[in-house]
Amino acid sequence: MSTPALAFQGISKVYRVYTRPADRLIEAITGRQRHEEVYALRSVSGRLERGEVMGLIGENGSGKSTLLKILAGTTPPTTGEFTVPGRIASILELGASFHPEVTGRQNAVLQAALTGLSRSEIDAALPEIEAFAELGEFFDRTVKTYSSGMSMRLAFAVATAVLPDVVILDEALAVGDARFQKKCIDRIFDLKSSGRTIFFCSHALYYISTFCDHAVWLRDGLVAAEGEAQKVVLEYERFLAAKDGVRESTSAVPDGAGTHAKILSVRLLDRDGLERHEFAPGDAWAAEVDFAVDDPARPVQLHVAVSTPDNIVCFTADSRLDGAGPFSGRDRQRVRVSVPSLPLGKGEFVVFAYVGDETSLALYDARSDLRFRVESPVWRSGLMSVESRWTVEP
Repeated sequence: MSTPALAFQGISKVYRVYTRPADRLIEAITGRQRHEEVYALRSVSGRLERGEVMGLIGENGSGKSTLLKILAGTTPPTTGEFTVPGRIASILELGASFHPEVTGRQNAVLQAALTGLSRSEIDAALPEIEAFAELGEFFDRTVKTYSSGMSMRLAFAVATAVLPDVVILDEALAVGDARFQKKCIDRIFDLKSSGRTIFFCSHALYYISTFCDHAVWLRDGLVAAEGEAQKVVLEYERFLAAKDGVRESTSAVPDGAGTHAKILSVRLLDRDGLERHEFAPGDAWAAEVDFAVDDPARPVQLHVAVSTPDNIVCFTADSRLDGAGPFSGRDRQRVRVSVPSLPLGKGEFVVFAYVGDETSLALYDARSDLRFRVESPVWRSGLMSVESRWTVEP
């Protein structure tokens, strides 16, 4: 078996919680336990092969950040062990490791050195870090004068420019404005295509489903599920739906639309190309999206999803996954996605459409204000209406 890029076995993290500060002293003197043990992680194990992208999901307080901090080496585990044979870089609490009294350039040098780069490697990487962060003259000013967004830019630039073997990202795509987010997405895809191993944590389940090969779901410090990313995300969504009555959809994209493209209209059409807002199960159905882009050469992808009003996804169509996109060459386009036989049962449904970059990860514009109904003389339970055949076996 090949050596994994990252492996961890039986990782647990226990914090001691004292009711009063004086209880620490009393415990030290008497030897009697005066604290409560709170487990952030309980015997968590896993491995990432070289070139694999692993997603990490779970609710707040489930232990995600604790696990990433342990693997990044910023906090020790209580029990368990982990191995990282190569160079590792992490983006956890963006900018938290910067020294506020020294300049961005000096902080970049220090952080690069901590990942194991030699002085010559740091000197070679520094121009790229400076260019990517886009700090201008602030690159040579003290970090205490930075806004939170500027610190985020510098942290991301440093962590991804040192060409690590393993990259640990904790909500790293929530940096800066939409344009810089797109820049970060491109950088992460470059790392992925170059064979880097990535451990990626995000509450944006669409990123996990689209970007990751596999995923781990943590719940109360334990591994609730692991495996293929889309299957783990679906199981997590079902858990959220049962718990809160609201489904967190894989078709939902992070907030923050950009300005590179704009959806002009979304229409629903029948078999004859006529606009309709009421269909029957089995009808031909199509969504036609008109959108404009700021640059005809800019490649874009289109995503269409149909859900219930309470956000339970029924089906999706994605031009990237279906091999139909990207679309480019004109400043205005009209794209139609067709479903030969509508598989929905009776009810009301919402159409969600968004246009994004060629990776389908950076959002340019979205619309979710179009609804339609499916009517049927026969009532059946369930969201879907599928053709069925019955046979009696001899």
